[in-house]
Amino acid sequence: MNSSGSYQIASIANDVQGEIKRLKAQVNLFWDNEWRHYQEHGLANATTIIELGSGPGFLIEKLLNHIPQANVTGLEIDPLLANYAKDYLREKNQKRWQVHEGNIMQTGMEDNSYDVAITRLVLEHLPEPIKAVQEIYRILKPGGKLMVVDNDFEMHIMTYPPVPGLRELYDAYCQARFAEGGNPKIGRELPILLKDGGFSNVQFDIVNAHSSLLGDEMFFQSEGVGIPYKLMKDGFLSSKDLAKVSVGWRKMVQDKHHAIVRQLCLAVGEKPVE
Repeated sequence: MNSSGSYQIASIANDVQGEIKRLKAQVNLFWDNEWRHYQEHGLANATTIIELGSGPGFLIEKLLNHIPQANVTGLEIDPLLANYAKDYLREKNQKRWQVHEGNIMQTGMEDNSYDVAITRLVLEHLPEPIKAVQEIYRILKPGGKLMVVDNDFEMHIMTYPPVPGLRELYDAYCQARFAEGGNPKIGRELPILLKDGGFSNVQFDIVNAHSSLLGDEMFFQSEGVGIPYKLMKDGFLSSKDLAKVSVGWRKMVQDKHHAIVRQLCLAVGEKPVE
């Protein structure tokens, strides 16, 4: 296990381009609810923002569109994703951004540089997330805020009617990530991590998405099949369990009263003004 964490796009899914599309859908799925939470915590007033683990640049695009006075920096360890983000943001004619290839553990950024730092679905993949939190603390201005969004796979997708085998699928995913040094159940620990990292005024929220409000298609696009097939290929999930999920999922969506719910954890902390 290296310090880059358990998410490496070339190894986590069978199809890199398909995984990039899934990452975009995942941003879109939560954005409306997520943005409301960000506004409550003052993000709309920020002028310097850094996203650590910025991936293909889809959240950077949202931030630029919603915060016209902000300059947004992305930091991404994967050169494939960093280059994709640069090309994507140029193609969208976006201004006020920079994307750097670098490590969240040692950003290379100057002390006291940013109003807000965001890290989204990143800490769950790190072997030592507290070190990332401490590094983010260093580069935030006094009074600046860290906003962390992450999974807790005890509260991942829930459905009505229940889908047989879904629990086995998520258990397999957790086993794979734990084996690589990650923690896919880190969501419940986020407030503790922020406090241990020196942050004050820590708050905790749940970001959610519901199929009756957003439609099924956004959920389908944000999940995909690449990761489950990779879990089966790597021996974490049996073909029988994967087939059970596929059949159960199809039956679930055929029920006219079906529901799909997904949640993310959000923790926000403030760097004290000394």
